[in-house]
Amino acid sequence: MACLYWMLTGRTPRGFPPDADPVAVVLREPPVPVRERRSSIPGRLADLMDEMLDETNEAMPASASELSRTLEEML
Repeated sequence: MACLYWMLTGRTPRGFPPDADPVAVVLREPPVPVRERRSSIPGRLADLMDEMLDETNEAMPASASELSRTLEEML
């Protein structure tokens, strides 16, 4: 999902300050909601992206195939 986020916004889901340990940033910092980076992303897609980038969320597609089906249903 981070790759899709990058493709749609041109930015990573988290900010990485120059002095910060990237692993620490990923483990400690929440992702920036995708619509804060690009407000034109449709709501359902933005919600799915935000949910999948939230590591505390357990209700997400379990496989790439399931994610693919979920994205196709949005079209």
